[in-house]
Amino acid sequence: MIFGEKEETTISQAALELVNLTKTFGENTVLKNLCLKIEKGDIFGFLGNNGAGKTTTIRVIFGLIRPTKGFFHVFGFKCPLQITLAKRVMGGLVDIPAFYETLTGRENLEILTAFTGRTLPKSAVEEASRLVGIHDILDYPVRIYSNGQKRRLGIAQALVPHPRLIVLDEPTAGLDPEGVKSIRELIMDLNRRLNITVVLSSHVLSEVQKTCNRVSIIHYGSILKTAPVEELLFDASYQFKISTPEQAEKFFLEKNITYQTRNGYYILPISREEVPEMVREMGLRNIGIYEISPRQITLEEVFLQTVKGGKNEYPDT
Repeated sequence: MIFGEKEETTISQAALELVNLTKTFGENTVLKNLCLKIEKGDIFGFLGNNGAGKTTTIRVIFGLIRPTKGFFHVFGFKCPLQITLAKRVMGGLVDIPAFYETLTGRENLEILTAFTGRTLPKSAVEEASRLVGIHDILDYPVRIYSNGQKRRLGIAQALVPHPRLIVLDEPTAGLDPEGVKSIRELIMDLNRRLNITVVLSSHVLSEVQKTCNRVSIIHYGSILKTAPVEELLFDASYQFKISTPEQAEKFFLEKNITYQTRNGYYILPISREEVPEMVREMGLRNIGIYEISPRQITLEEVFLQTVKGGKNEYPDT
């Protein structure tokens, strides 16, 4: 089977769907009725602070732990009942990959593939190593690999069984900026060329913003928000650079206009159509305006606002 090929036994329109997924350890509930659908072809960002439940969710998906309640589908396979079948269309990089340092990259991939219990052609290792760009060092011992090359080896491991879905847990952890960029480009290339659905768990929100088309924010075991990245970054506000701040603040108070300040700008929750009228009224009050521009919001700001309960705070930085 080639990368991204559809199996006849799969019926779901979604790559991954969680249905009321719950996990408790003793009296501690770490996953609370998670409901989430990841579409085929997504590069999906799974975001949350340490302890939010990301890694527990990933471990449930790979059958490493069983959910206390609920279930999930992987391309139509209902799990955990059909987890063995689901694993045939999944690959993953969970936590920091551990390799046999004295063995070559090829030997590591062959051993790790054997652990899956599946019989795969030897060409699968060759193909995966070429896809991630480490074929030229495949027969060198892993102890001489850089951190970035080890990350690529880990992704190659996930690709060897020809998955339709790969889950990557912190794939850029510990890498320098060049390495982070390299892994980002690799993930996007695999998704685009091979139509592999990617679930990406990462703390590097700037990279998630550049890489993913949809994200979900999990906090204390509950999913707070799921949306396309472009939708989350749309912020219906404009920022004004003003020469007479005292007059402006008095005007905002009289008009009952809520505003925030950031880096010397006044941020007003107004639409593009409302800008001309706002400028006209401020002009009548002799409020000097140096600059007007749409405010650019980042995924980091969205994340922080969401986990803080939706407070719209923009501290000076």
